[in-house]
Amino acid sequence: MTAHDAELALIARDPALPGLGLLLSNERLLAALHTLPAFAHARALKGTYLRYKPGTSCILALEITLAGGESQRCFAKALTRERFAASRAHPKRQALLAAGHPHAPLFLADDAILLQHPTGDRGIRYLDVLWNEKQRAALLRRWLPDLANAPDVEWRFLRYKPERRCVVSIVHAGKPQAVIRCASEHEFGAILQGCATGSALGHVELLGALGEKRLAATCWIEGESLEQLLRDPCMPKLVARAGEALAHVHNAPFTLPARRTTDDDLNQMRRALDTLYTLYPQAVSRFEHCAGRIGQHIRRFEQPAVILHGDFSADQVIVTGPDAPLRIIDWDRSTSGHPLNDMATFLARIEMDVIEGNLSRIQADSARAALLSGYSAHRALPCEGLPWYTALALLALAAEPFRKRDARWPATIDALLQRAEQLTADTTSPGDNDWQERLTQLCQAQHMAQPLQQALGQQMLQSGKVLRHKPGRRALIAYQLAAGNSTLTHAVLGKYREKGTDKHAFACQRALWENGFDGQNAASVPEPLALLPERKMWLQRKADAECLTLRLSPHADLAVTGAAVGTALAALQSNEALRTAVAGKIWRKEDEMNVLERGLAQVAAARPHWRHRLHALLTAGEKLACRLFSAAQTPVHRDFYPDQILTDRRHPARLVLLDFDLCSQSAAALDAGNYLAHVRELALRRFGNADALQAHETAFTGAYLEHAIWTRAEDVRGFLALSLLRHIFLSTRFPGRAHTTVPLLDYCERLTG
Repeated sequence: MTAHDAELALIARDPALPGLGLLLSNERLLAALHTLPAFAHARALKGTYLRYKPGTSCILALEITLAGGESQRCFAKALTRERFAASRAHPKRQALLAAGHPHAPLFLADDAILLQHPTGDRGIRYLDVLWNEKQRAALLRRWLPDLANAPDVEWRFLRYKPERRCVVSIVHAGKPQAVIRCASEHEFGAILQGCATGSALGHVELLGALGEKRLAATCWIEGESLEQLLRDPCMPKLVARAGEALAHVHNAPFTLPARRTTDDDLNQMRRALDTLYTLYPQAVSRFEHCAGRIGQHIRRFEQPAVILHGDFSADQVIVTGPDAPLRIIDWDRSTSGHPLNDMATFLARIEMDVIEGNLSRIQADSARAALLSGYSAHRALPCEGLPWYTALALLALAAEPFRKRDARWPATIDALLQRAEQLTADTTSPGDNDWQERLTQLCQAQHMAQPLQQALGQQMLQSGKVLRHKPGRRALIAYQLAAGNSTLTHAVLGKYREKGTDKHAFACQRALWENGFDGQNAASVPEPLALLPERKMWLQRKADAECLTLRLSPHADLAVTGAAVGTALAALQSNEALRTAVAGKIWRKEDEMNVLERGLAQVAAARPHWRHRLHALLTAGEKLACRLFSAAQTPVHRDFYPDQILTDRRHPARLVLLDFDLCSQSAAALDAGNYLAHVRELALRRFGNADALQAHETAFTGAYLEHAIWTRAEDVRGFLALSLLRHIFLSTRFPGRAHTTVPLLDYCERLTG
């Protein structure tokens, strides 16, 4: 997917921000700026930083080149129309406008965009110091008295993240003298601690701090960034010295009170995953799979805490001379934690250099070896954990290509995920290696071209790609095929199962396709094409639609999709052909309780202090199940939730239902309750409020009960509670859900109490 296509989809999913599309297009934004007198003759603009909160705001830091060639800093903020109106009417902004102040805000009203000079940054607040001659002179007298009366002092922006932080250099006679950091209330404390830590370790020299203005000043370190020397022939020697310098930091005879735990590391992945859900949902499945593997393994490598730089990379290392000590800068994220964190962030940035074409793989491998060599000469390192920590650090960078406005950001994210997968695959057991080899074969023409051609006729295999897999169990492969000599391709999905072709799922899907779910009605299934028993897979046509989960946000039209899903589920359960296909395959109360009991037992083993609470919930679940499974039996999907449903991009009420491998006979309300539980968990996980998608739930339940006359509302509510109990266990299996475990536990106690 191109960046253009991904951003069009993103804009369509967020109608609450009418100006989002403008901020994601330099050409359109520049044209809009030309309508403002202040920028009527602007020649160019460059976005230097972007921060996006779906349905709330999007901030873009800008460098605008004016007609005379001079550069002007500002930031554009896209808001909802309601927030834009309130921001525009703010008394301070109106006062600046009335006074004709040169830094008064500007507005692109049709797109609800506010344009603000840095002096109007309400998050950092004190940036006006940098434009006020008297205040700048006072700062020079305080920190650089020799320059207080010098005529040729410049203040140059180095980095600016609106409402977060700003970094400026003080330059005299063309030579930098100091670095000034100014930050928001929440970030200034970290800057102060970082300056103190870096100073105590001999890497930075603190000139002073001014708390009332949230300013901190350090001496400029003369030298060259190691990042700029990574392609130099002397790179291995320099990187080895960086490893030595880091080892000395980790050997420091003190630690910091703030601790970075393994849970913090996993939460960092979760935050990246939450962002990816919004930006590039097509990559979420791969991210979740890789993150899940990391979460399962990373606790094996516990180490005593050391001082961490927190953001160690080649860009943070200054080479001050051939034999002079290296200096490490930017200690704002310093804390105490696992030593592999610093090694991993350095190597993750090296991997990004490879992905972005700045380094070759040979150069990157040389840098890695040099870093380990330099570090290990002064401190022992648990190298077996390094690939896992490096993969974690890479995943934490997943949203960065978008924020940096990389022109190919979806492809960059894909490459990042591929490298993270390789890093974790390289550390697998022999059995895992066998599985990787099997996946490779399933994508190769020499292994798959002939079986596909025999099953589908004159179709030529162009490529194969693993979309997702569960190691040692099953995989979903996308095949691009072309008819004869045609250059037009179409996609077919291969559903592989290690223990043999899933004929049951194929039979259920074919029964539905041949009996009302063939695309002629609002709900359909992908066309089943063929069984390939010798390859342990079956084939289906790939549906051109997007996952329903991506449409579920508080700002979407939740009622339309909710009603459509409820109607589709009722149609599925009343399908007589499906009833025949699942005959004899029954899901009983005992099956449900066995799954729940095993899951809660695992949670209790990991968290013994919850044992009594979990036992009480299991007892409540048993009572519920006894009542619920006595209801009338119908065909059920048994894994019915938003990820198993695709929606037409233009007509969201048209649905495609997926994955019938668990299809059986059971209590009809099981599917409805399971669906609602997933929606509620999704709302809690992504939006922090279990009721955030209530409009979707209400529409779903109403439509389902209207058509499923064999089901009672109280049974749906009962299965909702029973299914949510299972989510307590599921939340402990995925790093991206860890933050929901306690809220789910509390919520289930209220539901069943």
